[in-house]
Amino acid sequence: MGQQVYWHAPLWEVLLVVAISLGCLIWLARRALRRPDLREALTAVDPALNEQPLFLFDRVRGTTCLNDGAERVLRGLPAARRAALLDALADTLLEAHEESRTAQQRSWPGPGFTLVAIPVAGRSGHGAAAMGLVTVEGPLPAADRAGAPQVATEREDWLELGPTLRLHRTRPLVYVRRSHPESPAASAWTWQVQQLSPMEDALLRYLLEHRSQVQAAEALFHIVWPDDELPAHGLRPDQRDRLRRLVHQLRQHVEAEPADPRCVCTAHGVGYVLYGDGE
Repeated sequence: MGQQVYWHAPLWEVLLVVAISLGCLIWLARRALRRPDLREALTAVDPALNEQPLFLFDRVRGTTCLNDGAERVLRGLPAARRAALLDALADTLLEAHEESRTAQQRSWPGPGFTLVAIPVAGRSGHGAAAMGLVTVEGPLPAADRAGAPQVATEREDWLELGPTLRLHRTRPLVYVRRSHPESPAASAWTWQVQQLSPMEDALLRYLLEHRSQVQAAEALFHIVWPDDELPAHGLRPDQRDRLRRLVHQLRQHVEAEPADPRCVCTAHGVGYVLYGDGE
């Protein structure tokens, strides 16, 4: 005959076993349903990925930090330029998102770095978001590095646009004279080389051809984007934003103090104008 075994245990032991079992099931369910943390995932792949500043932009949430490196960059922005740098970040990410192409912002968040924004396509193939990362700029070739003596000895290759700006006659390069942010003394001013994008170069040279003459926004937009159709009543809001972002990027390269532009100036309600020395 078969033998039956009975387990005699106090009620508290039975409840304890049930509670532990339920606790394990709840923990397993939470682990399975928990949304993965990007920081943990990046660190698991390579700790350096969590240090590389990464940003994400979409129309709903705006600009967000994806990892610890991005948060440290935003916390470290200088107070005097924080608003301008945040605007430049948003503009670059928005440009990549709206135009579905890679956009760059040199010297962001400071000299030696470049913000690169890459569009992220959604399921329909249209731009759903834009991802931004901060990279270290590589050194320019020796022939392109700046210095006051080189400007003086090769003056025939440069167009003087003012006391702080020179434009190369054939190449998309400018020399801009800037002071060290921590030392405003005249001796601390140095010449820096800046590489212009094709669109920035086209805009600057057109303004130079019409120096001191206010140019309508529609004319400037057509010079840079000749294939875009212009509405009869003027630029669309997205076209005005595109031109404004390009002017903002150009000022980062050509102005001695980008926050206080003296060369590429706005003619409110009309367009922009390029001024030179003493104008």
